[in-house]
Amino acid sequence: MRGLLHRIARRCPTHDRASYAVTSRLERQLGMKPSDPPDSFVDTYSNPQLIDCGYAWCHARRS
Repeated sequence: MRGLLHRIARRCPTHDRASYAVTSRLERQLGMKPSDPPDSFVDTYSNPQLIDCGYAWCHARRS
């Protein structure tokens, strides 16, 4: 059911959530001090832009 609701709303569980990589890059671009990284190594270094979620509509939306 949750997948269907995400599909209807065109919300991608991979690309529509905040990630530390994207957030810290934005903070640096705005001249702010980057926030502390999360405790998890994976959460710290994962970049959702490098992940193929498999949704054609998501890829077209991000292009």
